[in-house]
Amino acid sequence: MRSYLLKLSGREEGPYPDSQIAQMFADGRVNRYTACRRVDDKDWKTIDDFLPILKYGTELPPPTPKPIPAVSPQVPVYSRVALVDLDIPFLSILKMMFKWMAAVFVVFCCFLPAFIAIWLLVMALFASLIGGAMHH
Repeated sequence: MRSYLLKLSGREEGPYPDSQIAQMFADGRVNRYTACRRVDDKDWKTIDDFLPILKYGTELPPPTPKPIPAVSPQVPVYSRVALVDLDIPFLSILKMMFKWMAAVFVVFCCFLPAFIAIWLLVMALFASLIGGAMHH
């Protein structure tokens, strides 16, 4: 079994046997382009140059199961949020107010015919009541 050195995060690490490199490959900690060299060599190559079978995935061990983090029972599910200060530029507030006013105007124009119809109905009701009272 051969041993290899790996360059991880700019540092030389190892020596690792090829079985451990296969496990690191399965876990996704290294890939086929990770710099690698045999312990007795001086030339750096890639893992793919020394262990090309890893890229096919047929000889890989199963990935190491990741531990499930424990949930602290003291973490509240609901928490209260209090806003103390909002630092919003004046022009942003002005733009927001103009957009709000435009939206109100559009909604008002959509409901204006209904308001006019209801107003006319109410006025016709009062006119008939007053007309009936004046007639008797």
